[in-house]
Amino acid sequence: MKIDAGRLRIILSLMLLVGVVYLPSPAYSQGDAPNIQNLIVNGGFEGGFQEDFGIGYGWGGFSNGNAVVGWNFDDWPAAVVDGKYVQRIEIRDALDLNRYAGIYQTVSVVPGQQYKLTIKGIVRSEEGDIGLSDYGYRVQYAIDYQGDIAWELVEESEWVELDWDEQPLAEPPNGVYRVDTLETTITAKSDKLTLFIRGWKKWLNNGAGIFDLDEISIVGPAPEGFQAPVVQAAASLDTTQQTTEETAALAPNIQATTEPEMEATTEAESQTDTSSTEETSTEFQSPTEVDTAVAAEDTALPVSGRGSDNSVNYVVIIGATLILVLFAGAVTSARQRNLAE
Repeated sequence: MKIDAGRLRIILSLMLLVGVVYLPSPAYSQGDAPNIQNLIVNGGFEGGFQEDFGIGYGWGGFSNGNAVVGWNFDDWPAAVVDGKYVQRIEIRDALDLNRYAGIYQTVSVVPGQQYKLTIKGIVRSEEGDIGLSDYGYRVQYAIDYQGDIAWELVEESEWVELDWDEQPLAEPPNGVYRVDTLETTITAKSDKLTLFIRGWKKWLNNGAGIFDLDEISIVGPAPEGFQAPVVQAAASLDTTQQTTEETAALAPNIQATTEPEMEATTEAESQTDTSSTEETSTEFQSPTEVDTAVAAEDTALPVSGRGSDNSVNYVVIIGATLILVLFAGAVTSARQRNLAE
């Protein structure tokens, strides 16, 4: 069967077109593979806590006042998610509706890249049930994609309420607390972002709620020059929203949680608890462990759209096919010229 030069050119063009359409995008080379890291500092709270405020190193705290609020480490094994410690936030004796207390941290990111956000925790209350408290204690988070730290300026619609239902203060069902987990994907819009997490006490009453937070991470491509996080003290609690009376009332709660009870204490008991707390908290002044980088294979980042290394095989196959077609075309043209002569 003879194939003239015109048909050869058509076949060759079609083959090249097919090769371009189906050739996968080039894969990351060994040198430009993304540096996948956990960008959060002290997200497991094993790195220690600021002695003055009870907030984990690397984190800042905030509240809107008109309630007794407190931050502290929680080491009660039943309430610890992982490791030895979790960040405890307490809100009680609300003098107004919708009282908030939370923590925040700003991290450096790569604009346009996707990151996996993970938060784990336990919500406990005196009522111990959403039916009894009318969903009185909830957890919310928000992201400021410009990296600002003014939590009051975050639009209310930007706060995401988690479906973490409260559990009893001291007697978990079946002897074990349920650990709730948030996992979601966020996309960076600038070179930094701020994560806010807050406990929410909805109703005006003397009830108490405890929010234990742990294993907080933002995993994804690290910026150029990024190094593994080192625990440093973050911006301190905004004390302008707390009165002297509120600060004094916190004393009974700023202590290691070796007992699950939350009973009111007398003035003498408060002094005893406070002094014992100072002794207990000294071990956190020099953190000995920080969160390490998270391996890429342990993450579940969305597919980036990049191809795999099989793209090299496609190039070789198409190149070889192209050479064979050109050789066949040359042979056929030579034969046609010989026949014509």
